[in-house]
Amino acid sequence: MSIKNISSEKENIKNYQNTCSEFIKDLSLDYLNWVDRYNLTPEETNMRKQKINNIVIKSSHIIYRFGDTIKKIDIIMNDGISKMAEFTAGYPFQFSILVNNLASYTYSPRGEIRLNIKAIPNDGKRVRIGSYDKNNLILLNSSSPVNYSFNKSSLESADILDDYIIIDAKNCLNKDIISATVIVEEINDDIVFEKRGLSTLVLVIQNYL
Repeated sequence: MSIKNISSEKENIKNYQNTCSEFIKDLSLDYLNWVDRYNLTPEETNMRKQKINNIVIKSSHIIYRFGDTIKKIDIIMNDGISKMAEFTAGYPFQFSILVNNLASYTYSPRGEIRLNIKAIPNDGKRVRIGSYDKNNLILLNSSSPVNYSFNKSSLESADILDDYIIIDAKNCLNKDIISATVIVEEINDDIVFEKRGLSTLVLVIQNYL
């Protein structure tokens, strides 16, 4: 590739970084307005809005620092959009996903990435991992090929959920980006009462930071 082509590619990446960063910022205004429409308590309204504003800042930072390809930028942007939608809706039950004891934005060496999914339902209800759609248990986007595995017992309801989905990232490269969205359902008498998604962005590294 010639120096001219390399320079042009870098300029295209820079422009796309700017475009996607601005898009997330502009879209956040819609989500902030939706929060107001819910007529929540002032405390809950402020909490959700702060989460959305933090996502804008964090996603933009990651786009500029690690979004060195169009594909990576798209993954980071779409992860940010998912996160804004998730926190706009809020969580009626306790739900978290940890990778290396970090939530939402985390890192892991290539190999097996363990998504630790934790959820606690409201009194009298149970929780389980649900399917993202009819063909996929989770929504998984990555800048390099990845697969995932899980135990079928993970789909059974429990009083408290503390389980794992394993992402096979052995084919990933340093600074690859992975976004995973997991659905958890709160059920009552085998009927889904509430369900929510939670997205996690993982930076693949050669060694621990």
